[in-house]
Amino acid sequence: MVEKRRYERVKASLPVDWGLTPTCLKHDRITSFGVGGCFLQTKEAVPALTVIYIRFFLSSEGERIISGEVRYNMEIVGLGVEFINLTQQDREDFEALVNYYRATPK
Repeated sequence: MVEKRRYERVKASLPVDWGLTPTCLKHDRITSFGVGGCFLQTKEAVPALTVIYIRFFLSSEGERIISGEVRYNMEIVGLGVEFINLTQQDREDFEALVNYYRATPK
């Protein structure tokens, strides 16, 4: 499989709230992420191209709701999500988080 991502991804285990609305009523886990998107481990079936919302706690402003578009759905495993409409601050905060996880011993 050819890697198509523009941004590096790091492995993680981040509990997150997410949903089809900004209220983020579902609770699951992100298992990898980068500046461009993440893999959301969930049993929920969400069709590709659906916009979802994920609550993140990023360093500069605390809690933020980030929107993303489902790129693929692996049934009973999870969702590949591409972040959309990130601000420059969001990008910088995700890059800092990626750097933290890259430097953290496994």
